[in-house]
Amino acid sequence: MCCRRQKTEDGFTLVELLVAVAISAIIAVVLFSLLGGSISNWKKAEAHMNNSFHRGNLYILLSTKLESILQYDSKVEPGKYFSAEPDRILFLSYQSVLFHYFPVLTEIYVENGKLMMKETPFFWDRPNTELPEPREMELADHVKKLEMGYLMRAKVKRNDLGNWEDHYDPDTEKGKIMRDIRFEITWEEGDTMVVTHPLPQKENTRNAKRRF
Repeated sequence: MCCRRQKTEDGFTLVELLVAVAISAIIAVVLFSLLGGSISNWKKAEAHMNNSFHRGNLYILLSTKLESILQYDSKVEPGKYFSAEPDRILFLSYQSVLFHYFPVLTEIYVENGKLMMKETPFFWDRPNTELPEPREMELADHVKKLEMGYLMRAKVKRNDLGNWEDHYDPDTEKGKIMRDIRFEITWEEGDTMVVTHPLPQKENTRNAKRRF
């Protein structure tokens, strides 16, 4: 005795409909998975582009700061206007970001995983007076460390290639001149950015003789 398969009004059997529904479900799952992966990949690509754009701007800012550095320090209080440490730097710059006037006393350092910049106005007519309140700006986050480098060369030896030091001490560096400054920034994920710029080897304006 033969048993007929039940057909729908359109002529499809119930088994055929179930198979079609199952195939449609599989296709839907595959498409959703591909779409979800595409969205995830796009978000990752977008985050990478944002990081690249932001770090590109950071590179330009640090380069501009070094290019506009004023090689000047106080004779009364050495280290007040220039201090070169292994993980931070303090200097006068003609490039101001947080104020509408310049020059500004600029300090760049890492604090709580963030690369920070602090600017304080500087006035030539009263350089040794108390400075106004500074302003701070976050330059980058998720920063693991900042390593500074200072290329020191002998003043009298023209062919001296110099040596990179991690700090600058005017008392022990007599007879030498600073030629280059280097920023090396390392992020938590392992990415590194290096910014190196030569210092201007000439007298500064406003009768401020170079002092480092």
